[in-house]
Amino acid sequence: MKCPSDGTQLARIQLEQVAIDKCHQCDGIWLDHSELNQLRNSSQPGLEEDIEEEYGNPVTQPGSIDGHMRCPVCQDVGLVGRHISYFKPVKVDGCPKCLGMWLDDQELDALLEDKQEMNEELHSPGVMDFVKFVAGMLPKRPR
Repeated sequence: MKCPSDGTQLARIQLEQVAIDKCHQCDGIWLDHSELNQLRNSSQPGLEEDIEEEYGNPVTQPGSIDGHMRCPVCQDVGLVGRHISYFKPVKVDGCPKCLGMWLDDQELDALLEDKQEMNEELHSPGVMDFVKFVAGMLPKRPR
């Protein structure tokens, strides 16, 4: 597969239980459908730094692209920008056909940080008190 950003051949690397495709030229990452959720459920922020430490930045042959970014899987489908997040919007480029997504350098960490903030917020005392308050206002079901 070729990098949708610069046309360089993507390298297949293993992150925990997920095989992703990384461009060593621009440091972008291609995630197939559902791989982001797998990483969000198991990873902590700082993952991109871990990738650099483990896989380094080998010399690559620069590629080229014609026009707009295209899906490296579907090849004939243009990637569409969209925002995904829990709290802070992170713009990614996704394929409307296979639902894969292209993450530019540092966007994976931004998404993982966003998920971590959501988890911390959900378990904060204020949120739990609010949930208990709302639950107490709901009518009781007759037994």
